[in-house]
Amino acid sequence: MDGKQTHKAHRVHKAGASAKKKLVEKKKKNAEKNNPKAFAIQSAQKAERMARRKAELDEKKYHVPMADRTPTIPPPLVVAVVGPPQCGKTTLIKSLVRRYTKHTISEIRGPVTVVSGKKQRLTFIECPNDINAMTDVAKIADLVLLTIDASYGFEMETFEFLNLLQTHGMPKVMGVLTHLDDFKDNKKLKLVKKNFKHRFWTEVYDGAKLFFLSGVENGRYLDREIMNLSRFVSVVKLRPLAWRSSHPYMLADRVQDLTDPELLEMNPKANRTVALYGYLRGTHMKGRDRVHIPGAGDYQLDQTELLADPCPIPDKERKRLDERHKLMYAPMSEVNGVMYDKDAVYIDVRKGKHEVNAEEGEGEKMLSELQKANAVSERLAAQQFNLFSRAKPVTADEIVVGGSSTRTRRPAVFDGNGISGDEEDEEQDDDDDDDSADSGDSDGDSDDSDGGSEDDDVGSESNTANNNGSSAVDYRAQRIAARAMEDSDSDNDSDDDDLLQRVDNISSSDEDLDDSEADNAEDEIVERLAPIHLGAKRVNLMDVVYGDASAATKGSSKSKAKTSAFGGADADDVDEDNVKSLAFTDDIDDRQLYRYFITGADRSDGEDDEEEEDGDEKEAEAEETMGDFKDLEAEAECEEEDGSKSGSESGGESDPDDADGSDDDGKEPNRFGLSDDKMKKLKSKFDKLYDSDEDGADKKDFYQQQKDELQGYVDNTRQAMEELADINYRWSGEYVKIVIEDMPYEFIDRFDPATPVVVGGIPNEEGLSLISIRIKRHRWYPRILKAGDPIVISVGWRRFQTIPTYFMNDRIKNRMLKYTPEHMHCSAVVYGPFVQPGTGFCAYFLKRAHSFGIAATGSVLENTQSVDIVKKVKLTGFPDKIHKNTAYVNKMFNSSLEVAKFEGASIKTVSGIRGQVKKASGDSGTFRATFEDRIKMSDIVFLRAFHTIPIKKFYNPITSLLSVTAMRSIADIRRAKNLAVPNKADSHYKPITREVKRFNPLRIPKSLQAELPFKSKPKVVKTSTNAPSRAVVMSKHDKRVATLLGQINLLSKDKGKKMREKAQKQKEEYTKRRMAEEAEADARRRKKRKTFFRIEGQNQRGGSRD
Repeated sequence: MDGKQTHKAHRVHKAGASAKKKLVEKKKKNAEKNNPKAFAIQSAQKAERMARRKAELDEKKYHVPMADRTPTIPPPLVVAVVGPPQCGKTTLIKSLVRRYTKHTISEIRGPVTVVSGKKQRLTFIECPNDINAMTDVAKIADLVLLTIDASYGFEMETFEFLNLLQTHGMPKVMGVLTHLDDFKDNKKLKLVKKNFKHRFWTEVYDGAKLFFLSGVENGRYLDREIMNLSRFVSVVKLRPLAWRSSHPYMLADRVQDLTDPELLEMNPKANRTVALYGYLRGTHMKGRDRVHIPGAGDYQLDQTELLADPCPIPDKERKRLDERHKLMYAPMSEVNGVMYDKDAVYIDVRKGKHEVNAEEGEGEKMLSELQKANAVSERLAAQQFNLFSRAKPVTADEIVVGGSSTRTRRPAVFDGNGISGDEEDEEQDDDDDDDSADSGDSDGDSDDSDGGSEDDDVGSESNTANNNGSSAVDYRAQRIAARAMEDSDSDNDSDDDDLLQRVDNISSSDEDLDDSEADNAEDEIVERLAPIHLGAKRVNLMDVVYGDASAATKGSSKSKAKTSAFGGADADDVDEDNVKSLAFTDDIDDRQLYRYFITGADRSDGEDDEEEEDGDEKEAEAEETMGDFKDLEAEAECEEEDGSKSGSESGGESDPDDADGSDDDGKEPNRFGLSDDKMKKLKSKFDKLYDSDEDGADKKDFYQQQKDELQGYVDNTRQAMEELADINYRWSGEYVKIVIEDMPYEFIDRFDPATPVVVGGIPNEEGLSLISIRIKRHRWYPRILKAGDPIVISVGWRRFQTIPTYFMNDRIKNRMLKYTPEHMHCSAVVYGPFVQPGTGFCAYFLKRAHSFGIAATGSVLENTQSVDIVKKVKLTGFPDKIHKNTAYVNKMFNSSLEVAKFEGASIKTVSGIRGQVKKASGDSGTFRATFEDRIKMSDIVFLRAFHTIPIKKFYNPITSLLSVTAMRSIADIRRAKNLAVPNKADSHYKPITREVKRFNPLRIPKSLQAELPFKSKPKVVKTSTNAPSRAVVMSKHDKRVATLLGQINLLSKDKGKKMREKAQKQKEEYTKRRMAEEAEADARRRKKRKTFFRIEGQNQRGGSRD
């Protein structure tokens, strides 16, 4: 044998007596090991700490509850890839798109929408390195992938974008570290990752996700790393942001110019008509709302049109066989040879894909059959139908439809999305055009509304695409049979079989019918079959009384809808008894029927209560069966049944013939004399007050109650808005086309697909007013902000240039500030459109002269029409005339009018004498003032006051998508014109020159000196003369002595220097010798210590000593 011998593995018995016996023994052993007393609480202190820690962790998870207004079919999440240039943004988007769709995009131009899961879509957008584009992306991004070049480090663009996110609502942020393949040393790479992670956590939050992309292969990042990143992106949980939840907005993924070409030939700079395509996000948008396009200005919508979703969520059945499920939608990028431009659509038709003589497949044959030139009416006229057994086949022309229909049409209420994706809804859409039309009135209008016709078109198109060949005909035949047999019972099975056989004959000869014509033929067949079927209908009371209630409830909605349809087809041909029997089965509740039979009395009250509680669930099931349509007549009948039930409970018997809509909508009082609504409110209040403690575990805490209450408000509002079918609303999640007229031509000429175009709704935010804000200079901006310099403020959807006026509140007044404080907040007033209080903003300058671009951040306080900001003034004057306590002061004012403004103001002199301004004296500005005391002519009079300054109302929208015209600061103008700063003499401090006072000598009369005591008499002492000092001339002996002493001192100094140098040298030698001795002594001590501990270790282990 060549290979190894393999033995059969042992298989343990998993069933049988031995296996059960072993399992019992194992459980006994585990019970002996797991002693329940071993895990009891041993320390009350420890248990209290653990409980407190658990409570603290739970509290950290709580956030302020916010209403989630996400629609049923949410729009794609906007994933913004942000970072400085050359950091791998484009490569990252290409890798993620490749991961999700298996497609490769050659160039990223504009948003790219992909399907990432069964209920989720993603829109990737690359943020360009422009402060305006970064601001727009920060306002709409749901998830931000922050790319960082690890080989270079953090750049200012990264921190600028993080500050923009913090002011405009912080979405989810994930970091992506690229260019890690530049590090060859693993230790250094590990240290770099650690440093980047902690720095990233400092800016975002502790624990923020940071992914590492190690390298690039074939133009993409590694598949394993991209797969990990895509999984985190797909499962991310987003918190609703207040601004986006209360404003509609749209990210345009396609821009088209609809301007008449003739108009452009005559005037190339004429205003354009532009169409913007994209998914609507936020709240609903009305057809003629005012919107703001950041970078373009405010406009009014001319047209809002709902379009088919170009990238639908794959949770529905595929509609077409010839159209594969779209996994990607990037109209501005070239995908599969199709690219949309602003004025054209480019299609790359690649040859050589199919051979000319190749054999056609089944799908190609089907397409060629559909492309035949025969008209639909000709093909339909050639078809024959076998309506009855042993009957002559008839054609469509021979079928004669009965007279005008006498049935009353019921209004069907659509949901916000138009058509649901359920199969039952599609069946109801295709059953009859009249049934799906929304008439809007209950009196049976015959005109179809726009929404109904549009939905019918969509439904017919989807069915045409989904049903091909014989399968479509068989499906249609089954629908005919189902419609004709909707209300049949189990007793007429033979009739049903015959009818199915006839319908099968129809399907066998109807393979070439078009869907629309087949639907019309189907309706005619149903109208002819309905009277016959209704006449043969029989009611089985045993099934009604003792049958399954859930089965009846499940088909209640369909049976009611179809019964009314059959009953209205030809009412003259239906017997009255049959109609009564139908009304009896449809309109009377099972609980009323139980009371008419003996066994009905045996039912306990508890069972009745249980069935009453299950009523809401049954109604919910009926609503699901009906789909997105709402049967108003069925609701009215239910209300009438409730009224009849309450009447029977009070002692009166209800008449079955009264269930025809003649009651007052179920408002008849019950046995308590209260309406049903009041009884429900009382019951709910009773349940809240007297619920037993056994249900305490199921009760929700306060936080969950608040969340449910907010969500209840949102659901009620959504339900109410969905009923407004006649109003032209566009809902969040829909793919819409927005047409705007009178758009400047620069929007098309300067259009760049890489720059995001955002359309934001501005409800009640159009008027201009003064906006009071709270502002703080950013700690990384190198200069303080000066009042009067124009600055760009980004708040809400807008970006505009304004001139702020800074001030501080001193409790009783607002004092103007010439500059912003260094490290604290201050207030400011700007002029701009209305903004909701509490909205964050950021401020920056258009010209980035510094390394960090964000100049200031803050929030909006209020919108107001006037703010009093005062500035401190100090006026000086000089006395002109003085009369006791009154003085005339001049050179303080220039006219009597200025004096009149300051009458009664307090003034003060340098010496501290206070006074008051009285009246003007003449027109030169001189005024009369009174003081506490007499002042002198040398006094200077001061007037300290606060002057209200005017606020500069300047509002200039930043049209970055058009031509930008911005105001420049004074410093920029001087720099551009090469002008020096004006040198005013009054702006310089003047040097203070003080003259030295010369006092006259004290002169005392001689007579007074004679009387003064001696110590007080002046002692005049004559000063010595100023004669020059005499020169000392030395003799020869003195010269020799001095020379000798100098020589001796020189020798002494030289000797002392040599002695100091010798002592220093000896000291160094001693230090060197001492260090060597210390080293030897240290080595001996270490050796001795090592020997000692080795011997001690051997003794402890019981070994022998060396």
